[in-house]
Amino acid sequence: MAAPLDALQQLPLAVALRESVWAFPLLEIVHIAAIAAMIGSVLMIELRVFGLRKALPLVELGKLGAGIAIGAFAIIVASGMLLFLTDAAGYIANRAFAIKLGLIALAAINMVAFHARGSLARPDALAKAQAALSLLLWLGVIGAGRMIAYV
Repeated sequence: MAAPLDALQQLPLAVALRESVWAFPLLEIVHIAAIAAMIGSVLMIELRVFGLRKALPLVELGKLGAGIAIGAFAIIVASGMLLFLTDAAGYIANRAFAIKLGLIALAAINMVAFHARGSLARPDALAKAQAALSLLLWLGVIGAGRMIAYV
């Protein structure tokens, strides 16, 4: 496993990102800003599921929020992959990184289940439980992501 990871870390793009004074920090800013946009849109939908601002049509608000979340998530994945290239072996060995990826997978499964059952059209107890789980998972992702630097 070490050889492929080392090869990734030696790609010209990875070296350039690592050696640039500005590239890596700017990439981190893009990554964090996209996380903020995604979590903000998800939070907006979930608060509406919990009953806030009942005058706002949940399905329409959900469509808007989901579009923002999907776009932001695409930026998160792209910037995250570039960050990963800079120290692939280090990230793979980092428990906080593994936890972060696991929580992202669980959040994605929860999101698919939420939309597959039509929870926007019926904000019942299960939809509220899924919304609460989503919030907890995404907070865990943020926490694990922050811990990567310290573990």
